[in-house]
Amino acid sequence: MRYSVFTHSQSAVLSGVAFKNQSRKKKVISQLTAKGEATIPELAEFLNISIPKTTALMASLLEEGLAIDTGRKTDGLGRKAAIYSLNPESCYFLGVEIRKYKINIGLMSFNAGIARSSLNIPFDFTDAGDSLNAVIKEIKKFLCESPIPKEKIIGVGLSLAGRINVKTNQILSIYHFGDAPVKEKLEEELGLPVFLDNDSRAIAYGEYHFGNYGLPYTQKNVCIANLDYGMALGIFVEGKPVYGVSGYAGEIGHIPMFNNEKICFCGKKGCLETEASGLAMIDYINKKIVEGSSSSLQKVIAKKGFIELEDIIDAVKHGDNLAIEAVSEIAHNLGKGLAVAINMLNPELIVLGGMLAVLGDPLLLPVKSSIIHYSLSMVNADTKISLSSIDQKAGLPGCCLLVRDKILGLV
Repeated sequence: MRYSVFTHSQSAVLSGVAFKNQSRKKKVISQLTAKGEATIPELAEFLNISIPKTTALMASLLEEGLAIDTGRKTDGLGRKAAIYSLNPESCYFLGVEIRKYKINIGLMSFNAGIARSSLNIPFDFTDAGDSLNAVIKEIKKFLCESPIPKEKIIGVGLSLAGRINVKTNQILSIYHFGDAPVKEKLEEELGLPVFLDNDSRAIAYGEYHFGNYGLPYTQKNVCIANLDYGMALGIFVEGKPVYGVSGYAGEIGHIPMFNNEKICFCGKKGCLETEASGLAMIDYINKKIVEGSSSSLQKVIAKKGFIELEDIIDAVKHGDNLAIEAVSEIAHNLGKGLAVAINMLNPELIVLGGMLAVLGDPLLLPVKSSIIHYSLSMVNADTKISLSSIDQKAGLPGCCLLVRDKILGLV
């Protein structure tokens, strides 16, 4: 790599001043990402070091081309301070978000802006090997059509559902592509370092850094729920994502909370996910229709033979009683599960993200009511519950930013 700041794996062999400067440069990058721009005095205050030392750090970033001088402050008296920001064109990070029926691909610039993207590419998971080849084909097509030269791309992130061991880079879910070593195969085909991560963590990372909640400046202890066909939790403690020893932290959907005979995707019975997820919502509606309930969704079933979450969301927006009833039922169960998270983690904020967040108040209000019912009042009083402010747009930027921050050694 051309940039010394990305060689964080070598930090262990650095010592003294060299190690401190490396760490400080990473903090400068993190601060400029969050704030957009800053002056030397502002960065010196943030780092709690002298202005000459901060000037030397910035000179190094300028020399490498990672930072640029964007002008002078216009307010105040005396000499106008120079304003610095990250150079968006210095390097890029490729993110690939694999969803249930589609793929999103994007290139993020160094200053955390999406420079180019291709969204909602049809993706039909069939054979494991064929699916991996299809993903590789779409990535290569995207790179071929991109005006950004490949040599400027530092790394690739792959975000997908299921359990991913970030230590061993094993994918232990439906998207495991058989026995294929996904990371090695992708690196061989693309010629770039590849980082795998769970979709819920990527969505949480995107919500945390790009959502309109005043983050990451105010709240540091946050839980972000990914509500899709399944469900999981992204956890931030003191502003850092929690991985656990192998990367499985946040699997709240597999807490055994219900005494039912429903087999969860994980193979166990009674998981929260069996009663509080998109699939649970579909099951609820199908059962009620069989029992005789009327719904506009009967026409959907007659037309294509099954219901998707988009159909339920549309039905709720048009006032379908059964769809609203299903959302309320699942939201109540979800609130019960989130009450466990509140009692255990005492977060400042819980964000309801993922596909189901677009349901709005029909989801939010019963979740809040259930949380009040099941969690300790002295604990939930300090927790704010919010809907995603960026709907389903968190996963791709979150995936890209995770790659950058992993390479920088920030996570």
